Amino acid sequence: MKISSMLIFALTMQAKFTLAQEQDSVKMGRQIVTESLKGTVLDKNTRLPIIGATVVFNLGNDSKSVSTDKQGIFRFDKIPVGRQVLQVRMTGYKQEEIQELLITSGRENIINVEMEEQTSRLNEAVVYANTGKQPLNQMAMGSGRSFSPEETNRYAGAFFDPAKMAQSFPGAVAGGDGNEIIVRGNSPKALQWRLEGIEIVNPNHFAEEGAAGGGISMLNSMVLGKSDFYTGGLAAEYNNATAGVFDLRFRKGNTDKREHTFSVGVLGVGATLEGPFKKGSPSSYLLSYRYSSLSLMDKAGIKLTDEGVPSYQDLSFNFVFPTKKAGTFSLFGIGGIGKLNENAERDYPKWEERKDGQDMKSGFDAGSVGMKHQYIANDRLYFTNIVSMSVSRNSNTTDTLSEDYASSLFNKSKFVNTALRYAGTLNYRLGERNTLRTGLNASILKYDLYSRSYDNEIEGLKERINENGSTSTYDGFVQIKSVLGEKLTLNTGVHANYFDLSKTWSIEPRVGLNWKVKADQTITLGAGLYNRLEPLAFYFAKSGDGHQASTDPKLSPTKNAQAVLGYEKNLNRTLRFKTEVYYQHLFNVPVSSDPAINFSLLDAADISAIGTSSYRQLVNKGTGRTYGIELTLEKSLSKGYYFMATSSLFDSKFKALSGQEYNTTFNTRFVGNLLLGKEWTVGKEKNNLFGLNGKLVYAGGRKYSPVMEEESLRRDEEIVDQNRINTLTSDPYIRADFSASYRVNKKKVSHLFIMDIQNVLNRENTIGMHYNFSKRVIEPQKWSGIIPTINYRIEF
Repeated sequence: MKISSMLIFALTMQAKFTLAQEQDSVKMGRQIVTESLKGTVLDKNTRLPIIGATVVFNLGNDSKSVSTDKQGIFRFDKIPVGRQVLQVRMTGYKQEEIQELLITSGRENIINVEMEEQTSRLNEAVVYANTGKQPLNQMAMGSGRSFSPEETNRYAGAFFDPAKMAQSFPGAVAGGDGNEIIVRGNSPKALQWRLEGIEIVNPNHFAEEGAAGGGISMLNSMVLGKSDFYTGGLAAEYNNATAGVFDLRFRKGNTDKREHTFSVGVLGVGATLEGPFKKGSPSSYLLSYRYSSLSLMDKAGIKLTDEGVPSYQDLSFNFVFPTKKAGTFSLFGIGGIGKLNENAERDYPKWEERKDGQDMKSGFDAGSVGMKHQYIANDRLYFTNIVSMSVSRNSNTTDTLSEDYASSLFNKSKFVNTALRYAGTLNYRLGERNTLRTGLNASILKYDLYSRSYDNEIEGLKERINENGSTSTYDGFVQIKSVLGEKLTLNTGVHANYFDLSKTWSIEPRVGLNWKVKADQTITLGAGLYNRLEPLAFYFAKSGDGHQASTDPKLSPTKNAQAVLGYEKNLNRTLRFKTEVYYQHLFNVPVSSDPAINFSLLDAADISAIGTSSYRQLVNKGTGRTYGIELTLEKSLSKGYYFMATSSLFDSKFKALSGQEYNTTFNTRFVGNLLLGKEWTVGKEKNNLFGLNGKLVYAGGRKYSPVMEEESLRRDEEIVDQNRINTLTSDPYIRADFSASYRVNKKKVSHLFIMDIQNVLNRENTIGMHYNFSKRVIEPQKWSGIIPTINYRIEF
């Protein structure tokens, strides 16, 4: 009822506001709203500005064009708001076309375009809109795509979150109620987050220790620039990743004027500020802050739930300082703090299950900050150096109350991880057809890991882990991109890794091939060897019988040898078909040293396993495999609508010491996504934009193991049949999402209303039958039902 009231109130206010805007439009004399657009055109290989490039706006029967200046900068004034088409042309370069460029009022529109040199005449006749979604990294050959912040606002169920948006891409499956992603059947923890070219901490609130996702993203689409998402076939420069990679970029703040954005919604109240540090300066700031709306309402006395209210806040920033001779420096960062406290009601007769008589305090604080320097020496050489620090702190304390409300400790844990990192890259053009890129990465990893919890067998607290110290990991790579002719591009490289804790090396060759069969058809190949460092808690946790689990000093990172073959066909200027087949062989996988326990880190999404009685010392003797095929039919936004239909068929297995092959819990076998949307220009002068978006997901059920009821009740924890791991399948996962948006463009301000509803049919999908510790019963474990959000944003 509370949710329905909120929706009705929001829709009523939206209708009143729309009417007021239409009346204002009449009073203004039917004025068409316009705004300025500016940007920079760069050479994708050299990072140098392209001088004299022609930038064209196609405005119906009219067009505007300008040329870039000595800094590669262009500017348009008085561009009508709404969707526009932008083309960039330069002799010797592939023409770029942006079909879905959104021009809004209230703040200057900024776009950066990177152009590749023309090595073939195949693309001169037709320009395909989907080429703008190719990865920004020129070394990438396949299994990747770029995405814009505007897409995270538009896709239904995305909640302004890049990870939730990427769950619609081929090869990606939702890993739970949060934004975890299962990439091609791999564990969600195998996903790596990068920002501005260096690995960062998991940028999500309320993440479980060791996970790569969480409940709410810290990322704000207002500060993001165009970024990349990969599902495999990574170039040699990528380290510490065996599955997917989010390669994020922050945009640069406006250097000409100060601009402000304020937003309010279910997910938070926030502000974004940007502009030059001083008038006429090329240096700029971009700063965004958000505070939990639910926490604010709770403090105001508005009770939304009988359980704890999540409280969180986050901050993102990017300060850019160009110099005349020393290159460009930037200071960037992202971080957040959050807590969730639940106190038991001091009324014993009302307690129906265990958690009713427990006080719980949990917190998750995380952040990354970095300094980046980029120097362009000449038209052949540029290099970057980045130093960063990341910190995460995950804590939980649970107290059990007696009938007279005396408390006793039930669980206490604290996991603190600190990473000091360096990433240096040199990019050198050996000639017109060859580009060399080489670099070094170093990470110093500090850890303070502690956990103890109540154990029914000893009727007391058992220490699960208690370790602090530091270790390090080092990476080096070299790769060469070679244009072998008008149709072939080859990328070869090698990556080397040294992990100090295990004193082990890993030498990893990688190769990528792009064959332009015809102007509208491309075949890609990517293959290589990759490694991933597991969460450090697994290297030090004690066995369930109380013994230290890290007695084997040679426990080293997990490895993945994979190959991907792809085919892409442009059916017309805005419609494309793409398919990829892949095979991955995982080895050196940490598994339980007890052959009777079929546990593998390929089957774990976080470190929760270390708190179970069946956890044992890990050894690098496990294997696994995933293989599958993906199909995509995508129409870019044009003529007011877009759609994307994806399907994936795959298989994901693992082997522990017993040698028996089992499904991973993430082996849903198939997933299909249908994403579509339609936009209309509305209002007296067609200045406003109304959009409807939908998403439908149909996936196979998660795998789970039979629970041994008597043993689970005796030990008071879930005990599964080790001989039948993941032999059962839950019901198919079905979810429909819906969003509606309305943008009002005024002369000096714009307003954006978005209503986004995840699981609009309120279907409670099940994960399987599991032991409920609080109720001491075996029951279905369910995902969340309907999750509605309403957001308002004003830009000026």
